[in-house]
Amino acid sequence: MPGDALLSVRGLTVAFNGVAAVSDLDLDVMPGEILGLTGDSGAGKSTLGLALLGLTRPPGRILRGRAVLEGTDLLALPEAARRRLRGRRIGLIVQSPRGALSPLHTIGAQIGGVLRAHLPLSRPEAAARSVGLLRRLGLNDPERRAGAYPHEISGGMAQRVLIAMAVGAGPRLLVADEPTSGLDVTIQAAFLDELAATARAAGSAVLLMTQDLGIIANYCDRVAVMQGGRIVAEGATRAFFAAPADDYSRTLLSLRQAAPPPAPAEAAPLLRVTGLCKRFRLRGSGKTLQAVNRVDLAIARGETLGLVGESGSGKTTVGRLLLRLLEPDGGEILFEGRDLARLPPGELRRTRRRVQIVFQDPQDALDPRWTAAEILGEALERRDPARVAELLALVGLEPGDAARRPRGLSAGAQQRLSIARAIAADPALIVLDEPTSALTPLARVGIVRLLRDIQARLGTSYLFISHDLNTVEQLSHRVAVMYLGQIVEQGTREQVFRAPRHPYARALLAAHLAPDPSRRRLDRPPAAALEGEIPSPVDLPRGCYLAGRCPEARPDCRSTPQRLLGLPDGREIRCLPEAERAGVLPDPIPA
Repeated sequence: MPGDALLSVRGLTVAFNGVAAVSDLDLDVMPGEILGLTGDSGAGKSTLGLALLGLTRPPGRILRGRAVLEGTDLLALPEAARRRLRGRRIGLIVQSPRGALSPLHTIGAQIGGVLRAHLPLSRPEAAARSVGLLRRLGLNDPERRAGAYPHEISGGMAQRVLIAMAVGAGPRLLVADEPTSGLDVTIQAAFLDELAATARAAGSAVLLMTQDLGIIANYCDRVAVMQGGRIVAEGATRAFFAAPADDYSRTLLSLRQAAPPPAPAEAAPLLRVTGLCKRFRLRGSGKTLQAVNRVDLAIARGETLGLVGESGSGKTTVGRLLLRLLEPDGGEILFEGRDLARLPPGELRRTRRRVQIVFQDPQDALDPRWTAAEILGEALERRDPARVAELLALVGLEPGDAARRPRGLSAGAQQRLSIARAIAADPALIVLDEPTSALTPLARVGIVRLLRDIQARLGTSYLFISHDLNTVEQLSHRVAVMYLGQIVEQGTREQVFRAPRHPYARALLAAHLAPDPSRRRLDRPPAAALEGEIPSPVDLPRGCYLAGRCPEARPDCRSTPQRLLGLPDGREIRCLPEAERAGVLPDPIPA
């Protein structure tokens, strides 16, 4: 083993009921480095991380091996000694922050309790240091946050609290297990910036376990790939992305350079949405939440429009309004020349065969009592075994899958079945609402390839709704960015991803972690950050919704409602200063 390794693991084997989840594993983590450990679900990453801290869950057992941290074999220690090392020399950050925090104690009390368990601090000293840690990790008003309970803070804040608890006592090694799962991209990037900066300032090393190759490319010094409980590839990050040595990594990276074909140009779009609005009344308060506000968009035949934005931006609501799963409060939805917003129920049912939807979680969308053949047969006008077989083949499922119920299929196969059901009615447009977010990386690659293939063969149009910017970039021809119920910018994929113009779009795309180490976030100059809190959709400002957070805001931004304006380069943008810089001088519009 390398003599200068901070952590050296040799021959580690962990089994559950006699079946090895980690098998004869060897791994080294060097001082001060961030080592990315990646692999598909079930590869053994989480089992390894918990074993290092002596937290293997029954019926799991560590059968053999060594894990030497600065001369101490963690696996040979009695439990009492290992407990003293946790937090002091090795820290853990898990992927479910709320599950790791006590709902009965304040944030400050929980951080202070960890500090006092490992450092000679009084209660007042621990409380002061807790507030200092929260301030260093970017939480505004840290004194107030320290007095809050976990349910009173956001998921991003909860992750920062876990960092504070993990690094507060100055451990030499941090084990971070999928620490950003479920976070929006801007919160994810800020979290990882803080994790990297905090670890480097403390001289700690990080074992960062993630399935996201964008995180690996942007933050990790080295990469190790885990499959079947073993390390199958290892090397420097740039070398790994230039020439991946294993089949798993080659498959995941295969989509990086492949762009979707250009959509056929058409004078009249398949779908044109104008002024779409949706409000929800909040029970018991008399207040109204503006979920979608004056949304305009268009999709051509054979084109994919990616709709992106953070949680709560209104993306999913737009998708449901297009199918009238929700009733719009205003606006026009012209599909093949007919306004879906005003069709009577009978005509709407017939038209819906031409507009289908695929949901995020296939388990919620597929009837568990029916076989795949029955699910597809129900979607057809008449039950035709030959057409069912054709649909299964089209989405890459085996003939034998026809007799299986959803629970007998993998998550990726379930989503393929959902797509087969959607295309059974020969739709012109499919709304894809986060269709890959619940899938493993390999299944995600398969679904993206499938969607491209279906579009090339059938000419189907897609509205692809996602917070996963890497998948949006791989699949979309054009991209629309949403913020607080409004589209703030839309243009071609290249325009939005390479040179966004709206301040919110710039902040969102600056947080985009592309799986490309030549564009590492840690090597870029910091982007202009948005300040302050997101306004409540119940009490939106009169002018630009971003004005209170935007470093470029002017007085007229705060007072003048913004219109989506066309720029000379063909994109549309909802920003007065940017429009004026591009030579567009709009007339003000009423609220």
